[in-house]
Amino acid sequence: MQDIIDQFNHGDKEAAISAAVHLIDEQPDEPGNYALLATMLINMRAYDQADELLVKALGLFPDQEELRYNWGLSAYQQGNYQNALARLLPLTKPDIAKGLRADASYMVALTYKAADDNLHALAFAMTASQLNPQASDAAVLTANLLLALGSLQEAKQLLEPFLDSQDGQVQLTYGMILSALGEDGSAYLEAAKNESPDAYARARELVQFLKQQDGDDHD
Repeated sequence: MQDIIDQFNHGDKEAAISAAVHLIDEQPDEPGNYALLATMLINMRAYDQADELLVKALGLFPDQEELRYNWGLSAYQQGNYQNALARLLPLTKPDIAKGLRADASYMVALTYKAADDNLHALAFAMTASQLNPQASDAAVLTANLLLALGSLQEAKQLLEPFLDSQDGQVQLTYGMILSALGEDGSAYLEAAKNESPDAYARARELVQFLKQQDGDDHD
């Protein structure tokens, strides 16, 4: 299975999908094979095929949580947030395996954020970060939500342990937090420029807006 994953990640996606289909034909009683193919189809935005496969697989393996997670991920990617929450929320319960619970909590947080419910998003983002303290994506999401809700010092402290990683999203978010605090975040924003030019441009616009607001407050 790892060979198929490596093949897909190295860009030979059609061949990897063919190999995954062949694997299902050879081992139809292995739910992980269906999850693998579904993940690749979702990655390629072949959502109809992914959903058809997942519905079939869940009919065969109704208790397989990884399949249900992929089904929720597919709904999220299609912007169907109600279905995404219905499929993912049961996977955030304490009896779910820690790794899957962390992943599901992160996706639930993203789903609530996309639905403009930042308070619920923050609760699940914090859970994801607590379950997997080394996950920079969960930390960045939590920090962005704290920033949006005005909890700037808490957001700053959350990201500080990740600064040495040179992760572009960490640098970008940390730079925005410093700017919101009235500190100089330009070095962190510049460090993130090559990582995500579009996000960098939006961040610079936000920083300029914050400076204008600060100037207005002092008029």
